[in-house]
Amino acid sequence: MKKIALIFALAAFTTGFAQKNLNTQKETVITKTEVKDNKGTTESTKAVSIKKNQKVKLSAADVKKTNQNIVMTPVEVNTEVTYGYDGNRFQFLNQKDKDGYRLMTIKDNKTREDYAVIKPTSQNGYYIYSQNGQSSFGYFNEEGNFVVESYNPKTDAVEYQIYKMHLKDDKQ
Repeated sequence: MKKIALIFALAAFTTGFAQKNLNTQKETVITKTEVKDNKGTTESTKAVSIKKNQKVKLSAADVKKTNQNIVMTPVEVNTEVTYGYDGNRFQFLNQKDKDGYRLMTIKDNKTREDYAVIKPTSQNGYYIYSQNGQSSFGYFNEEGNFVVESYNPKTDAVEYQIYKMHLKDDKQ
């Protein structure tokens, strides 16, 4: 009986150490936002995790070798932050060849479509928000939400669009 229990325990531990063919890098960025107004200074802190996954493939030419070369595959980057506005989900993506970001709509948790272009201004913390040929300006408020302000000539008023930040754990 003792031998059977020992064999069962050994089998359970050896199957628990299976290898995954995946390189993973996780980075947490903490964003502190400080807003000064006539009431004083308000500070808000949010933590955002960025996870990079890269599948590891072994070279077909090295099948019988002990030390094998790996074949590099594309890296998948997953940020855990999305923004919600008017029942839709959005994500900011860096423009690799230019300054600024693209605001993308997220559909089916994978499909991304262009929604707006966001460019930094000469004033730190303010952005030009361009959508369908119309330009407005935007900024991040103390909660980490992206606020877009635009002038409506029909109502002669400034209108606000607030893209609310959602972390991965938040319900959207």
